[in-house]
Amino acid sequence: LKYDDVMNKQRTVIYSERQAVLKGEDIHKDILRFISDTVESYIKGANKGSEKPKDWDWEGLFKALNTVIPTKVDEDEVRKIVGGLKGAKAVEAVRDLIVEDARQQYGEMEETIGETGRVVLAVLDRKWREHLYEMDYLKDGIGLRGMGQRDPLVEYQREGYQMYNSMIEAIKEETIQLLFHVDIERVAMTED
Repeated sequence: LKYDDVMNKQRTVIYSERQAVLKGEDIHKDILRFISDTVESYIKGANKGSEKPKDWDWEGLFKALNTVIPTKVDEDEVRKIVGGLKGAKAVEAVRDLIVEDARQQYGEMEETIGETGRVVLAVLDRKWREHLYEMDYLKDGIGLRGMGQRDPLVEYQREGYQMYNSMIEAIKEETIQLLFHVDIERVAMTED
């Protein structure tokens, strides 16, 4: 029963998000937050734990970012701007430049692609189903933790929380990727 409590908490959050989309609530702010969170995550992945931007994997960052958000920001320009910064200030400066570009692009696209809720809902539902399967798999094997002198319930809660956070990040990233790579011509044709 304690294992079910973990899933019920997660289910409550997911279903409330789903209901908001289904009711047609404005998800514009959510999409902008998804953009910002995704960009920041990519920057932190590219900085390789270094405080100094000169040590970052700039080529890898822009290559990876462009698979999700085709940015118009020039890599060399960004490197110059953050050249004198380091640590969190550098991450923030790069994030702000790329996010501003992405927000402008999204603002232009938003009118053309229309209802973004369908994209969010499709990604949310698919990722939630995958998560349920993974949580069942975790639950089936968690009893073995007791042999390793660890409390299976605590391990289930800890790993379930990590898996849930990974799912949320994947929802953000995939939603943004789909929105920025939607076939606008095909969408326009289906609306006629």
